[in-house]
Amino acid sequence: MTTSDAQERARANRRETSGPRREELLSAAAACFDELGYTATTVELIAARAQTSRPTFYAYFRSKDEVLLAVTEQVCAELESTQQLEEIESLPPVTVLRSTTRAFAETIFAHGSLVALIDSRAGVDPDVDELWSTLRRRLERRFTQYLSGLDPATIDPCVQPERLVSMLSDSIVRGAARLGRATDEVREQFINDQIRLTERAIGVTDDALPEP
Repeated sequence: MTTSDAQERARANRRETSGPRREELLSAAAACFDELGYTATTVELIAARAQTSRPTFYAYFRSKDEVLLAVTEQVCAELESTQQLEEIESLPPVTVLRSTTRAFAETIFAHGSLVALIDSRAGVDPDVDELWSTLRRRLERRFTQYLSGLDPATIDPCVQPERLVSMLSDSIVRGAARLGRATDEVREQFINDQIRLTERAIGVTDDALPEP
């Protein structure tokens, strides 16, 4: 085994076993990408932000692109978790829609401009695109299945559910991502508007529940 092979195997082992140093590098990379964007972020800046060295960075990641991919994986996992409600089948549709819409948007907001960067990089980086597109398809498929399983008397979608879900997905992802630096008031207004849009488009009404 060559030195290069040994280094790559060690790096792969570190990727498999998440530890404090790797998490520090991921956190530093996410902060740099959020604040500086993709082009201005460098390995040196990430290492400095994590208070470590270039050799330590390369012990865990081969490149800036690889650490961005790892950050994307984390963000995707967080966004997917926002759509997993316990006992979802027993909840009123309006409750599910409001809860998941708010949780999804707030998670995007929590990452500042990072989701916008990931969405943009997906257009030029096949690896990021695979992760991002897979998440989007999975969430849209799950939402479509949820709507299709509801009592037809409880909703009245304005278009076919699969197309409607795709449009609503674009609306919240791109809309929330643009507000990474917005005020809390602007963000809250976006969430409320998105909830109303979703309810109107899906045809859900429940006068017994308060306005969002």
